Amino acid sequence: MFGNDNEYKNVSSKEPNVDKRTLKLLLIVSITLIGLLVFFGVYYITNNKAISFKEDNSKNIVYTRYKSTSSDQKIPYLNTNNKELKQVNDNIESFVKKYLNDPNTKIIYEYDNSGIILSLLVGIFDSKNYNVKFRSYNIDLDSEVLLSDEYLLTYYSIDYNTIKESVKNKLTEYYNKELGEYFETREVSNDTYLEMRNIDNISNKDYALYIKEGNLTAYVPINPYSIYGEDDFFTNDKFNFYLKDAPVE
Repeated sequence: MFGNDNEYKNVSSKEPNVDKRTLKLLLIVSITLIGLLVFFGVYYITNNKAISFKEDNSKNIVYTRYKSTSSDQKIPYLNTNNKELKQVNDNIESFVKKYLNDPNTKIIYEYDNSGIILSLLVGIFDSKNYNVKFRSYNIDLDSEVLLSDEYLLTYYSIDYNTIKESVKNKLTEYYNKELGEYFETREVSNDTYLEMRNIDNISNKDYALYIKEGNLTAYVPINPYSIYGEDDFFTNDKFNFYLKDAPVE
């Protein structure tokens, strides 16, 4: 490459001329590379955990097991090779069995995977009998065990009384949104509205705790039906009540 050994020595021994802008650019590039390495490292760990958890790697961690052709119903399946967690699928099957293919009953599901906790929710909306039910399953993906409601309440430092108050406050917001569109104040007061939602008859065991993007929420089986046609207002998300942010560790 060079004419002789001396010339090579002269060129290679020159002091590098690096200005501050170059150093700044090198620093930015280095930080970016470190960030990418961390990202892909976390992705690799999470992805391989999911693979070891799954029964069928060609499918999502939760997928639709059954979809009704005669009604609005989707039944989920937890894709796991863990023998104990397979009981979740048996529990879901038992939960929805009597409602399958009933044209008056809607069955939905959703799930959230934070990489730490997998949260699965199944909901039943029986419009004929004015009945709403929810059931949730929260799984620690590290230990591959179902987390109890008591564990989640302790972890998020919240109790059932606080949950009930949060739900009531949110329902007051719903009431104000419905005023003028579905009914007038002279027809339905705020207290009457809460009675219509059947809030006082909802027990602790009816709350379906659900981890959404790391935050604690609850699906609450409030009654969406009335002579005012409010079931149009109560879309699926209206039953999901935010409770508390994920604790900072």
